[in-house]
Amino acid sequence: MTARGRLGRGVRRVVSALADPERTAVRGAVRAALVLPGLFAIGRYVVGDQSFATFAVFGGFALLIMTDFGGTSRERLRSYLLATVCGAVLVALGTLASGTAVAAAATMFVVAVVITLLAAVVGGHIGTARLGLLLAFVLSVTLPPATTQIPARVGGWVFAGVAATLAGLLVLPRGGPSVLNRAAVAACRAAADLVDALGRDTDRLGECRDVAARAVAVTRTRFSATANRTIGSRRRRRAYAELIGDLQLLVGVAGHPLYRPGRSRRGTGTEEGLVAAVSGTLRASAAALDTAGEPPEVRVLERERTAHRYAMERRVRELLARSTATGQIVDALAVDHTVRVLAYLAGAVAGNIGVTANRTSWRPGGPGHEEPGDRRARHRHVEWLAPSAATGSTALRNSLRTGVGLALSVWIAGRLGLPHAFWVVLGTLQVLRTSALGTARSVARAVAGNVVGVAVGSALIVVTADRPALLWALLPPAVFLAAYTSGSQRLLLSQAAFTVDLLIIFNLLAPVGWRLGLIRLVDVGIGVALSVALSLLLWPHGARRQLVRTAAAYQRAATGQLRHALDRALTGRTVDRRPTPSAGLRMRAELALGDYLSERPSAPLDPSSALALVVAANYLAMAANLLESAVVEFGQRTDGCADVAEPVRSARQALLDRLERLADRLAGRDADGSPAPPSSDRPGPEAAVQACLDRWRHDEAVAGPAMVLVFTAEWIRSADEVADDLVGRVDRATAAAERPWWR
Repeated sequence: MTARGRLGRGVRRVVSALADPERTAVRGAVRAALVLPGLFAIGRYVVGDQSFATFAVFGGFALLIMTDFGGTSRERLRSYLLATVCGAVLVALGTLASGTAVAAAATMFVVAVVITLLAAVVGGHIGTARLGLLLAFVLSVTLPPATTQIPARVGGWVFAGVAATLAGLLVLPRGGPSVLNRAAVAACRAAADLVDALGRDTDRLGECRDVAARAVAVTRTRFSATANRTIGSRRRRRAYAELIGDLQLLVGVAGHPLYRPGRSRRGTGTEEGLVAAVSGTLRASAAALDTAGEPPEVRVLERERTAHRYAMERRVRELLARSTATGQIVDALAVDHTVRVLAYLAGAVAGNIGVTANRTSWRPGGPGHEEPGDRRARHRHVEWLAPSAATGSTALRNSLRTGVGLALSVWIAGRLGLPHAFWVVLGTLQVLRTSALGTARSVARAVAGNVVGVAVGSALIVVTADRPALLWALLPPAVFLAAYTSGSQRLLLSQAAFTVDLLIIFNLLAPVGWRLGLIRLVDVGIGVALSVALSLLLWPHGARRQLVRTAAAYQRAATGQLRHALDRALTGRTVDRRPTPSAGLRMRAELALGDYLSERPSAPLDPSSALALVVAANYLAMAANLLESAVVEFGQRTDGCADVAEPVRSARQALLDRLERLADRLAGRDADGSPAPPSSDRPGPEAAVQACLDRWRHDEAVAGPAMVLVFTAEWIRSADEVADDLVGRVDRATAAAERPWWR
């Protein structure tokens, strides 16, 4: 019964991995099965050139199976054509560099680093085309050097590229990222329900929070699984990423409001309209994403937010005139402050949905978003790429690991004079992962898949001996199987199907029989052995330790932004020295988080804790942005309350010290490791806020400083709660960073 249960679970895992609810995999598989055998047949019998036929069929593999562009028809057309041109250049370059083993290895290193780095940082269609472009160069640089064959090789690749372009646009074209869209639509609607529950103060708030949190988590999972293959351009991919981050923060704020749950829920009496506007914007955003319609007009939300700001100030004046207790006024302002934060986030959600639909729309920018001003586009691109190429970036480390691995494979295969050297290089490429443990797991699956593929392929070769027509008949279903399994997470199945394809194709090019399978096993074995050695030597921990260190740097930068905003709010002066921008560090942290989640982590740093490290820094950056906006809205004059603001300044210093201590612990620089005291152990700034409000009763000039002081105190308290939540997660993260790579 135990064995039967394990077999049942294994079958269910295979079925789940091969599930294709959107028919995306079956569309691509049918397209490849129809087109790729035709490319091979034309090259083999019509053109009659073996080099042309080889690059036509492998160009078909690269552009029809390894590459499946998403996005609009125009984006797919542009991407297929660019991939065809870039692949042709790489084919010519690889052929020229194949003269000596050293030149081939050196060129392989440069090409692999550049392509892998751009794929990780830019993502989108560049990430989708990465394997296909690497295959183009690997094939050309490992075949016997023959510069006279450049026209035939480039011609075969271009022929495959043109055919793949037409097939991608005309033969069962993909319908767009509907799985991800549906998840995002559900998350937006669940967030709207949560906001409605917050506005009505119903008992369903906890239930709605849990539903919305699960919906956002599902959306993030879908995004991680389909980001490169279905979204399209880098701009749209970034918009989806920011959309998920905005929803994550929105659910956090609505599920854990800035006001104290135990006190009066009643706000200033004006938040209901803004709650309705926030909920309506989220529902309109979901509808726009669901139907690919026009994005919601977020200027309406901004007008409501501005009107609420003036109504809130009028309401406070009324309460002061009625001699309402200042404590009740503070509670009321906390409720309205929560709704204003939700309005900001809802505007960011709507703006990002407008970007995903390729439509321009006003947007306040996502959390931590920093406008580049009037700098030239090329300068912005350099600033955007620089952090990802900095020392310690997971994108740079993965690129260097891939470059070194493929370069060594090319050099060793060249020195050994292996007849199918590119199999060695592909073996290295297919199993090399971000960590040593991940590489070891992929090696086991890849070797098992190749053994199965060799067994099945050799049996087919023996059965169809001296009958090539039967091999031609078997090629389309074999291509279909390879294409269908290439998009799944089952490396064993995809390797087996790809091996069967290779044995059929090479026996159609030059019949060598079933012994070709043994040659492939040897070549792949050399490649995977190199992968294991490199994974043990080059950053065996993978993204785990680097995620923790990068999250520490991002949190420190976000804390610097918050320090700048708090100083401006409490002093009324514009500080000349700007804090370190956090946008680049945020990108590095998100890249490291994506790499870490792709490793399928478990204890001690579970996925939710890893995500919380980045989300917390996003929250601090958002707090800094909104606090500076409040200073601009309500004025920077603090002289009216400067003499009573000392408790707020003390709370500000305690908060910043605590956040910096947490960042030091994440970075491994906290000497004693003692945590800062929790926020409940320190006196709060409420007394200073109430004193300033009392002064407002008799002096209208104190209105602006009082409102700024209220919001400053609220953000300090809210950031303190974020720090409370981070304590346990930081402990788990530091333990994970020091854990041996094999655990």
